Amino acid sequence: MSNQPDPTLWQLSINLPLPESDAIEQIFEEHFLTTSLAEIVSDGSLWRLDILFDHQPDQTLLNQVPDEYVFEIAPLIQRDWVSESQKQLPPVSAGRFYIHGSHDPKHTSSSVHDLTIDAGRAFGTGLHETTFGCLLALDDIHKERSIFNALDLGCGSGVLALAIAKAWGRPVLASDIDPDAVITTKENARLNCLSPLVRVEEATGLNNRLLAKSAPYDLITANILAWPLVALAPKITAALSTGGVLVLSGLLGKQENMVRNAYRLQGLHLHKRYKIGDWHSLILKA
Repeated sequence: MSNQPDPTLWQLSINLPLPESDAIEQIFEEHFLTTSLAEIVSDGSLWRLDILFDHQPDQTLLNQVPDEYVFEIAPLIQRDWVSESQKQLPPVSAGRFYIHGSHDPKHTSSSVHDLTIDAGRAFGTGLHETTFGCLLALDDIHKERSIFNALDLGCGSGVLALAIAKAWGRPVLASDIDPDAVITTKENARLNCLSPLVRVEEATGLNNRLLAKSAPYDLITANILAWPLVALAPKITAALSTGGVLVLSGLLGKQENMVRNAYRLQGLHLHKRYKIGDWHSLILKA
């Protein structure tokens, strides 16, 4: 994202006592997008009120601010703060998978599955507990069996799809409901020279012609959220081949029984659990 001023976003900033903030907000209440308050003097005597607009406020409106208050109004500098902060995050090692940004060097060992994933618009760099748990699961599955046809459902930035393609050298179909995730996964596939193996589709759940045509899958990963996992249990199980392996994540420990029960009704049972913080990742098999 550009660091140049975006003329469609303007921010007004004013320092004032907390009790006066409501009156100032009322002046602009039909015009602003959002407001925020932050204490700037530790004794609570002075606060900073920021008001965000999707256009430059009219001077007539600004003239309604009482003269005793000095304010600043300027175009808002837009930055991708997620990307900026994640540039400072360290590489991730999960089993034999090594995930790092392009600002970090590649792993020196040829036995390690090295993946370059830069922070972007879509969720997933390998640092979140759910992604980390799924990578550990994939590493263990890779030790046990071959995979020929895989699906990464809800791919985010494509970490799991790329990990499967890298480890097994087999085609992977990745899908996500978010167009930004589709774009980001394609970019990351190109960055890792895995485009020939990774195909990306925008899809809601499994409602997609290509996803249906490519089934059954001998490996499905679904790192989404607990309730969608429950709702999709029949369709995900139907898309899994006989003897296939399912990796689920995006669920809290307190939600595990609910998710497992949904898949138990479909004939799938827990094979292994990865507990990382409050998050669980599961391997299920028939």
